[in-house]
Amino acid sequence: HRSVGRARSRASFPRAEVIESCSPDMLLPPFLCLSLVDTAWQLSLSIGRPSSADAAALLGPPLAMFTPGGGRPQPPAWLGREWAGSGSRLSFPLTIEFFDEPLRQPMSDEPLRRTQARRLFTRSERLGTKASGVAWGMLQLSSIEALVVWCIDLPDGVCSSAEGAPTTSDAGLPAGTRLYCSTQAWRSAELQRLMPLAERLRRERAGESDRGKRSAIDSRLAKLERALPKPGQATLEAPALGAVTLSAAGQLSVQRAVSGKRFNPFENAGRLPFGSIPEFGVVGSFLLAAPGDQAAQLTSVDQEAGDVEVVVG
Repeated sequence: HRSVGRARSRASFPRAEVIESCSPDMLLPPFLCLSLVDTAWQLSLSIGRPSSADAAALLGPPLAMFTPGGGRPQPPAWLGREWAGSGSRLSFPLTIEFFDEPLRQPMSDEPLRRTQARRLFTRSERLGTKASGVAWGMLQLSSIEALVVWCIDLPDGVCSSAEGAPTTSDAGLPAGTRLYCSTQAWRSAELQRLMPLAERLRRERAGESDRGKRSAIDSRLAKLERALPKPGQATLEAPALGAVTLSAAGQLSVQRAVSGKRFNPFENAGRLPFGSIPEFGVVGSFLLAAPGDQAAQLTSVDQEAGDVEVVVG
């Protein structure tokens, strides 16, 4: 069901558009957001230095694209080179629920400041540390694709056992960490329309001997494939309304505010040239599932990954 692939290059990720997602007058209609609510989603988090275990998640755009100049998904430099250097990983389950209720105060941190942020609920009975849902939102990437982002506060950080007992694992997260989860979403109806078209173009390309016509097909197909799930990328349907198809794998990131970086006027209109800007680092991946699907997906990751897994709880 899942396959390990190569993450997209830096140049293939679009620069984020500054839009207010989930607004009635935008291309991303409110019913797409409503498709995610009223479902207790199961998360299987795997924290550690990016590796082949995260390959499916890294097919999606990184939150580093919200940093001036963009960037590739890299581990956070501020945690040090030793962080998760042994290859060990921390895994634990988490239940989340998206609410349609907007926050009373808008979010100020990237990328949720660009969305109409809504309330997020988390439940972590098996987690040995506290986890508190902060907010979630959608950011439009194209007319059919969006990025779903939510953040969770870990006031005590993440340790390597439910009791907080020290072990040899070096993949923990410090107290006060805000964890950002991101995954792709597509309009289901558009995928059903465009995926057969992409397959037809592949067949036409395979049977075309004229170089000019083949080049035209390649150009059209490449543009189409950029908006569709990648080959081998596991997806699932949102139970409510059936309007959204989600990537089953997503990225876990952290961010910090830094100053003195190169100024990008297109991404930072109105900001000072040396003002505070966000810097993101990838700290692992997660599998997303509706109730009843989590165990099978988590097993597939454990079997494919060659890293050491430390299960929390």
